[in-house]
Amino acid sequence: MNKQLLFLIFLLPLIGISQNENFDINSNSLIEYFDKEKDFVGGKILDAEYKPTKKDLELISYIRSDNSVPDVDLVVRYIFFKKDSLIKEIRNEWDIANHNKKLDNKKDIKFRTDLMHFYSILEQSLEKNYGNGIAKGKIPNNLNVDDTYSKEIKWTFENTIVKLNILMSNIYDKKKSIFPTHKIYLSFQATNLEDKPDYRNEELIKRVRKAIKNIENPIINSAEPTFPDCENSKEKISCMNNKIRDLVIKKLEQENIQITNDTLKVGFMVKIDGKVKPWESSIKSNNKELEKVGLETIKSLPRMIPSYSARMKQNVSYGNSFFIIIQNNKIKNYE
Repeated sequence: MNKQLLFLIFLLPLIGISQNENFDINSNSLIEYFDKEKDFVGGKILDAEYKPTKKDLELISYIRSDNSVPDVDLVVRYIFFKKDSLIKEIRNEWDIANHNKKLDNKKDIKFRTDLMHFYSILEQSLEKNYGNGIAKGKIPNNLNVDDTYSKEIKWTFENTIVKLNILMSNIYDKKKSIFPTHKIYLSFQATNLEDKPDYRNEELIKRVRKAIKNIENPIINSAEPTFPDCENSKEKISCMNNKIRDLVIKKLEQENIQITNDTLKVGFMVKIDGKVKPWESSIKSNNKELEKVGLETIKSLPRMIPSYSARMKQNVSYGNSFFIIIQNNKIKNYE
């Protein structure tokens, strides 16, 4: 059993529990849960999928780099009351929608089999600790790529409801806003919150999705960002810099600007999603026309493959600055 699963099931005082006994997710403080999240690669993220509709509820989410299912990370959401930090629900999500914007994202039989295998591991581990729950739905041993599968198991205790569910569907109908879905949820819901309204999951509403900070769609590529057409270059930064030099010359030709002998410094950040953010204070030249061309060029740069950190197992931002020496509208310092 991996570290992720151990934390999910055994951080709470659950070992040896039976159906007739009880546990309370609020026996650990919210701060203790947050401190424990520091043990995992990932960290706090923007609340990408949901937000509470009630003003007295708060939602904080964490992502963990997870190898349980290929291409799927774990998102853990803590839903709690702002006033006293009592936890209403802890939701653990393995959901392709958390980090993949592709709408027609059908999954092959291997992915479905891997996801179902992991669900079975969770189910067996929970049953070992909680006993048999109430199950709805049944998934056959032999899966295919066309059918929709769903199953939920529910355990009810005095203070807590535990739910484990899986949904796999490859149905795609853009006109009806129906998209392929593959996800597993493991939820711990507190039921013993005195003087608290009994908010249900419906009080979490979908909203316009924001990017998951610092770990969105990690691309295992190289330590440097990759400019288009520089994929096969051994010196990716030099290739990128030279491509940008060529774009500056092209812009000068389009604007019919003649440069006799000038130098331009450019600086920018390639962010974790591959988009480029200019460092305007670092784009400088004694020739103001050339400086303006430099800024416009950097602002129009295409999206790149971002830099990847093997140590952090995620995309990282990459800063870059260099000089462009121009004589008679030709580059004199290619790398």
